[in-house]
Amino acid sequence: MSAATLSRTSGFGGLFAPARVQATVIQIATVVMFLAACAFIENFASASNISSILYAASTVGIAAVGLASVTISGNLFALSLGSTAAFASIVYIAASGWGVLPALAASVALGLVFGLLQGLVVGWLRCNAIISTIAAGSLIAGLATWVSDGRTVLAEGGPSWLGSGTLIPGVPWQAVLFLLIVIVGEVLMQRTRAGWELRLRGTNPDAAELAGLRVTRMVVLSYVLAGAGAAIAGALIAAQSGTGNLRVGADLDFSAIAAMLVGGVAIGGGRGRIIDVASGTLFLAVLTNILLVNNFAYEVQLMVKGLAVLVAVTAGALLARKKR
Repeated sequence: MSAATLSRTSGFGGLFAPARVQATVIQIATVVMFLAACAFIENFASASNISSILYAASTVGIAAVGLASVTISGNLFALSLGSTAAFASIVYIAASGWGVLPALAASVALGLVFGLLQGLVVGWLRCNAIISTIAAGSLIAGLATWVSDGRTVLAEGGPSWLGSGTLIPGVPWQAVLFLLIVIVGEVLMQRTRAGWELRLRGTNPDAAELAGLRVTRMVVLSYVLAGAGAAIAGALIAAQSGTGNLRVGADLDFSAIAAMLVGGVAIGGGRGRIIDVASGTLFLAVLTNILLVNNFAYEVQLMVKGLAVLVAVTAGALLARKKR
């Protein structure tokens, strides 16, 4: 590799290489937007408001981290996150009498099973990823309705420490969990054979299979991670509200997709980092909070989020074309 190539792909210059420029711009924009909001919006930097931002970012971000493994592997999206989160919230509340950690483990186990089944359908049976996950979402929602009889399940004693507790003022435990999951996900994707195979499968599925890579296993793994992420998100929402119902995670699919694409994960697969997903999540959380504290209507928030995704997808397509 020549010195010129090294300078483009490493160090400061590498931050603005075609494959990294979107993620870098989003990271800079997040910092600038946050500092500007702290300077010009009253009480924006208060512990309670920072905590609100981190609560919103944590649930969406954890789901987006799991979803990123599906997208990076070249299977676009899993569209059953919201249904999985709703069912997981019901399981979490139903099991909350055992304690926070056992209830969380029960929710995660549910997500792992649903993710495994979808991974087998898409990876082993080679079914269409979008259609399969839409069908799975419908099936999961039906099962959740049957189990809960369509009712809201209430926790004894209200929200737990996982839902309302803080490490320090302004930093909830949910944000700590989000950070740990981002670190583990980044190491898995960047430093392990599984992460390498996931990216290669997303870059060129046929070549990856001809090279003898564990293509089917990696597809299954990506859906297992997505299911687990959605289940954790649902459990965290339930822990915060003290309730579990079918409305939990109603917009989780789009929010997770938005955070992932805005952060710079390539919609076609093969490119993206978990730290980029976290950046995209924080960008949208800060932006949404700014709109919220300035009393913009929910419809406006949806339009701004949709516009951000549209710009991100367009930028990604243009950058991919420039790279070729």
